[in-house]
Amino acid sequence: MMRFRGKMLVGLGLMLAGAGSAQAAWWQAKTQHFTVYREGGDAKLREFAEKLEKFDFLLRTVTKVTNPQQGSPVKVYILSSETKVRELARNPNIGGFYTTSDRSAFAVLSRGEKANQFNFGAQDILFHEYTHHFMLHHFPAAYPAWYVEGFAEFFSIVKFPRDGSIEFGHVPLARAPGLVMGSLYPVKNLFARNTDGLSLRDGDRYYGTAWLLTHYFQYETDRRADIARYLNDVANGVKDIDPDSYFEGGLDGLEKDLKVYMRHRLSASRLTPRQLQIPPISIEPVDEAQGALIEDELHLLHHPRTEELPALVASIRATASRYPQSAYALAVLAEAEWAAEQTEAALADADRAIALDPQSSRAYAVRAQVLLVCAQDSDRAEDWKAALSSIVRANRADTEDPVPLALFYRYHAMRGGKMPDLGYDGLYKAFSLLPQSPEYRMNFAHAMAIRGDYEAASILLDPIAYSPHGFDMREAALRLKAQFDAQAAEKGKGARSAESPEPAA
Repeated sequence: MMRFRGKMLVGLGLMLAGAGSAQAAWWQAKTQHFTVYREGGDAKLREFAEKLEKFDFLLRTVTKVTNPQQGSPVKVYILSSETKVRELARNPNIGGFYTTSDRSAFAVLSRGEKANQFNFGAQDILFHEYTHHFMLHHFPAAYPAWYVEGFAEFFSIVKFPRDGSIEFGHVPLARAPGLVMGSLYPVKNLFARNTDGLSLRDGDRYYGTAWLLTHYFQYETDRRADIARYLNDVANGVKDIDPDSYFEGGLDGLEKDLKVYMRHRLSASRLTPRQLQIPPISIEPVDEAQGALIEDELHLLHHPRTEELPALVASIRATASRYPQSAYALAVLAEAEWAAEQTEAALADADRAIALDPQSSRAYAVRAQVLLVCAQDSDRAEDWKAALSSIVRANRADTEDPVPLALFYRYHAMRGGKMPDLGYDGLYKAFSLLPQSPEYRMNFAHAMAIRGDYEAASILLDPIAYSPHGFDMREAALRLKAQFDAQAAEKGKGARSAESPEPAA
């Protein structure tokens, strides 16, 4: 039986010893950990991709991650304007964002330079978000909200001098006005809450103070043991934690120390280039049909509203009609039609894509989803067989695509009966490829509970249940954790009773 005890990152002291435009061509840079798409030819694409790989190297070096398992590469889309990013995000106040689809993690940014050092640039946003991504992959655990955000802020400002070194730990100047003019966010409040409902002003103070506290525990080496003990107890679910008891002078004393620390010149760190090895980077134009669809595809991936889907399908269909020999375009169209519940059209276009490219994993995945619904309605053996055949073909076409793996588990769950080990293995691999996906994490936690491993199921839910940001799944995860913890305790009682029977009278 699989066991999942989350590896935790405790204290930074561990570190250091509309449709796409047909006129503007899209280019892509492929690296070991990223695929970067940029609108318009630009010599800066390779430089940006190199910085991303250097940043990944930085995180792996300072956190001592040697596990070669990396999951699916992160896709980074650099759009031509902040307006496009904000429209896609449906948020007028952001310059970039990161999220997951059922197939990959991706970030969307604009290619404009930041106005000044007191603004957030695309690189700062991406580094913050990729740090979250990295933490979820390698150190998933229950962390206080301030630490999750402070850790990401700590790595958001990274410099790459010409000598090839990497500097990190610099002050995020975009947060400085909130700290200097608005004062620290009260430390007791910082420890007591997440980021829900913060005003713009308080948000700057919250994130700035979280960064400062993380920086403080990094460079004030005599205080690292305090925070390590606190974070360990939070992660291990110690009941009724009193943060005051972990720090000399309690949280009031910690806030006083932090105010003194803020008045000093703050340190930063440097990695020398001696051990730095950048994996090969390939630069090539994006297929014309794929480039024409990128922006619509991003809208499709970013959870469009139901009322937006008909227009989105029409736009994708119009673009696909310009590329009738593109299996890629037809597969994207089939996915859009499936999302819009245009079932017959989705199946027809998936089949058209497969006829053009028998190795189209995405088209086979759409076909499988349609056929699963048909099989569930009819419960005929031949319909179940057809659905399974499409799932298997999708997996053979791309063994690193998590979607067919998750569909394989879903197929067996829908049919009922005992889940085969291969079903659990498929879901586990889908989760392993994209552990940042709350859906895959939640589904795998359910699977572990079904197998009777309630402790593992509860641990898997920690990053969702203790997310700094409020969303529906967080409340569901908290409820499930309580349920799984109770079931684990009950199971433990039964095991102890079996091992230690009452003496005979």
